Amino acid sequence: MAALSMTPALVTAAAPAPADNGMANMIYYSLGPSFITNYDGAGRLKYLKTDVSVRIEPGTASMLERHLPYIRNRLVTLLSAQLEEDLTSIRGKEQLRADALNEIKQALDMLERPGASSQLINLYFTSFVIQR
Repeated sequence: MAALSMTPALVTAAAPAPADNGMANMIYYSLGPSFITNYDGAGRLKYLKTDVSVRIEPGTASMLERHLPYIRNRLVTLLSAQLEEDLTSIRGKEQLRADALNEIKQALDMLERPGASSQLINLYFTSFVIQR
């Protein structure tokens, strides 16, 4: 009995249930291949290469696939219009991210139906490289 009292008892607490903040059903969708474009047309050529993914509601991927060429065109136009100081600052990149998300939302509302953009939750740059 002495041996039993010397053995430490294992106490396990139940892990808390993960909070359901609506992210469990979200899907990440790549808008690849990589975007490669010139930017800031003044002076010597400068290049931007970035990968873009969006977080979407389930069932939205087919809508994005249908309009991917148009969406990519709008994003290339947006990316190539950027100034160097905007691409090298955190604030500028965040503004570009918000602008890119807005471009896609506008495209979906125009090409699908008003309100279709509500299926698009967020946009992320999964890589971001500039050459000056």
